[in-house]
Amino acid sequence: MTLPPAPRSAEFCPAEEGDHMNAELLRRLREITDEERALLQKKDGIRRERYSSDGEFLVDSGRVIGPGRLMDVSTHTRFAYFPRHRHNYVEIMYVCEGSITHILEGEKTVVLHEGDLLFLNQSCRHEILPAGEGDIGVNIIVLPQFFHTAFGMLGEGNIMSDFLLHSLTREYPTPLSLQFHTADLVPVQNLIENLIWSAVYRDEPDGRLNQLTMGLLLLQLLRHTESLSAESVGMDKCVLRALRYIEEHYALASLEEFALSESRPMAEISRAIHRETGSTFKELLQKKRFQEAVAMLQNTSIPVADVAFAVGYSNTSYFHRRFREIYGMSPRDCRLHAREDPHK
Repeated sequence: MTLPPAPRSAEFCPAEEGDHMNAELLRRLREITDEERALLQKKDGIRRERYSSDGEFLVDSGRVIGPGRLMDVSTHTRFAYFPRHRHNYVEIMYVCEGSITHILEGEKTVVLHEGDLLFLNQSCRHEILPAGEGDIGVNIIVLPQFFHTAFGMLGEGNIMSDFLLHSLTREYPTPLSLQFHTADLVPVQNLIENLIWSAVYRDEPDGRLNQLTMGLLLLQLLRHTESLSAESVGMDKCVLRALRYIEEHYALASLEEFALSESRPMAEISRAIHRETGSTFKELLQKKRFQEAVAMLQNTSIPVADVAFAVGYSNTSYFHRRFREIYGMSPRDCRLHAREDPHK
């Protein structure tokens, strides 16, 4: 749905303490749209052809995203039942007020409350029960290639963002839904409000700021895996915790220590990590360590032996040998190459 136009003179005022959204912005989102007014008058449900053109109810990105854009934001249409459907894009729903109920894959009921985020990949089929006037939701509609751009703008080296990127954008994914409870996460709330604000007030003509904001939002969510709901489908929360553990403790991390913290057998965790990521715990840990080693070599003058120790390798001979196998050059050559061409 297209958001109603707003005057260009609107000024952003931060929400007061205890509020989850700017009052003026929320007032705009509560307005009844033309489509909703027609639904209230005719009571004949949504017009399927508005969203889809084929036999399967596949919501087409070309009908809901503006020309030339990789992402768009729209209000969720209230007063209507959305029958079971999927999308050819990634959909993110955020509930600003009230609650909105989804039924995932024909069997799992998920109720989103104020401050909840729901990510749905392209294979996840869902239906949405009618929302009332006080149930305000926003759809963030994202083409898969957008995530590559968003994460690329933030740089490389985060195995958690790599994993989420793979899960959301792979060509033939299994159904995946991720539900986050973010009402008490102020940084996340601020980023979402920025996205909604720019959509309502047409404040971001080329989309680049929204891309960066979305990248920051995803990274914030990955920092707060505790906000991921048990209602999520197609994702083992233990795997996300393992990836976060590697990110934060790569120098001393071990599968044995992580398994003890989870009170689960190492073999069980190892299988879950490999199933979800395609890599073993050891491979992910090594990838993170060498990414950090490269960053230190290129951006500091710390001796190579100290770099090796800092990322978790006490055996410098092994570090040198593996570094050359991975990058085709020695750690010293990596540092010299970066100094010769600082833009690489």
